[in-house]
Amino acid sequence: MLLVTVIAGSFSSNVYGHASPVSYSPAINSNIVQNRSLPTKVVISFSERPEPKASYIHVTDAKNNRIDNNDYAITGQNERQATVTLGNNKLAPGVYTVSWLALSRDDGHITKGSYVFTIEPAQAAAAQTSLSSKNNTFSDQVTINNITLQYKISPLYAGISNRFNVTLTDASGKSPTNIKNVIMQFNHKQAGIGPIVANLHKLENGVYSTVGGYISQPGEWDNKITVQRNGAYDLNHSFKVTVKAPP
Repeated sequence: MLLVTVIAGSFSSNVYGHASPVSYSPAINSNIVQNRSLPTKVVISFSERPEPKASYIHVTDAKNNRIDNNDYAITGQNERQATVTLGNNKLAPGVYTVSWLALSRDDGHITKGSYVFTIEPAQAAAAQTSLSSKNNTFSDQVTINNITLQYKISPLYAGISNRFNVTLTDASGKSPTNIKNVIMQFNHKQAGIGPIVANLHKLENGVYSTVGGYISQPGEWDNKITVQRNGAYDLNHSFKVTVKAPP
């Protein structure tokens, strides 16, 4: 029986074994300016050889329309590199989701995951500022093992760059000092997307943030926050959020 293993886009190390991604083009969460050279293909290199008859790379826009040419092929690097070409006439400004599945020819296991890249128009900064001023924000908090997680997504629209913030405080109101990593995962079951993974950056003790188009399409998203700690168990919290397209 085949084992299905979910490999998150940001964790591309081959310590997982199986056919795990080791590099991506376009890169994870990259921003490509529209009036420069647009990508003509998506290329993922794996740690093992994908079986082309059972593997895929799908590229979708913010409306879940396929914009790849459905021509998945193994193109090099000792049969470990997979490629699909893109329909360049379909690459308008917006967030694009790359969803992949790989059946390893070497160990028979299946791995899957998703990531995003963005095509930006020249006026992207002004448009983002306008959306941010609408104060459309999702925020909540939860306490786990005496640690309070406050989390916020803004401006909470699909298919654009959102900011994701997580603030951690202990029972005395202080910031814990043993935090190793703060990670968010995003899954859109109806669209078949996920997990898309974001590693949040430390701004100061207890405050973590990142910006990206991780919520790439409208609809209900199943999300998870994982706080990895030195000398203590991970903190895990799952939540749902329904996201609309920008007005």
